[in-house]
Amino acid sequence: MKISGYTTFVTTNEKNMPFYVASIGNPKYQTIVHRPFGISDYQLLYTEAGRGECFINGQSYALKQGSLYYIPPNIPHEYAVSGSCWETLYITFNGSGISGFFDFEPVIWQLEEDFPFRDWYEELYDMKWRPEKYKQLSITLYAMLLEIKEYCIETATATARKKQHILIQAMHDMAEDPGCTLSDIAHKAGVSEAYFCRAFKAYTGFRPFEYLNRLKIQKAKELLCDPALTISEISREAGYESHSYFSMLFKRYVGVTPMEYRSRK
Repeated sequence: MKISGYTTFVTTNEKNMPFYVASIGNPKYQTIVHRPFGISDYQLLYTEAGRGECFINGQSYALKQGSLYYIPPNIPHEYAVSGSCWETLYITFNGSGISGFFDFEPVIWQLEEDFPFRDWYEELYDMKWRPEKYKQLSITLYAMLLEIKEYCIETATATARKKQHILIQAMHDMAEDPGCTLSDIAHKAGVSEAYFCRAFKAYTGFRPFEYLNRLKIQKAKELLCDPALTISEISREAGYESHSYFSMLFKRYVGVTPMEYRSRK
């Protein structure tokens, strides 16, 4: 596959500024942009209409309307139209002030409809072709990057808090009713089972079923202290219909059978 070209136009005055625009434009993609070594500048690619697809680190990602694709320098990547059309706005930039200020891994942000990316783009585009505006161009680029940075950090924080709330509530639900199913919990949280499993494992270190089993075994250990209850009754009370399955799991987690555990109390 042919490597895609990349052309910049930066004056000496611009390069002496802490932030400068290397290139800017609004193409309608029809072919694949293939850059196996990345480019030397930072890149923002905003989807105005249609749909694109990007490939980075062996993964494919959809670029929908309103998405902002950020790629740091020297990161291999590809992107292409997905469907009948894909209209974008792109800005590549650099400068001595970027490092430490706008340090993100490659990421796709889905911007809200009221985020003024086009307004920023038009200001930068107008100044880019007016050499005497190089100072204003640098200041405006900095202001745009600062707004994007603050917006995306706030959005990520809000999303993390929402996820954390969902998971904490799920853990409470499991503790109160160990017999609840994964489907029940995910439905109550308003997320898919697959999403819930990934998020739960990342947050707790346990898969949901493993966490449920640990809760059930803990409850069984408490019930075993009551000599009036049979092992079968404890098994059902803990949420297991099969006595033999309960005994097998109990030994796996505790190291002894339920009867051996009771005899030691």
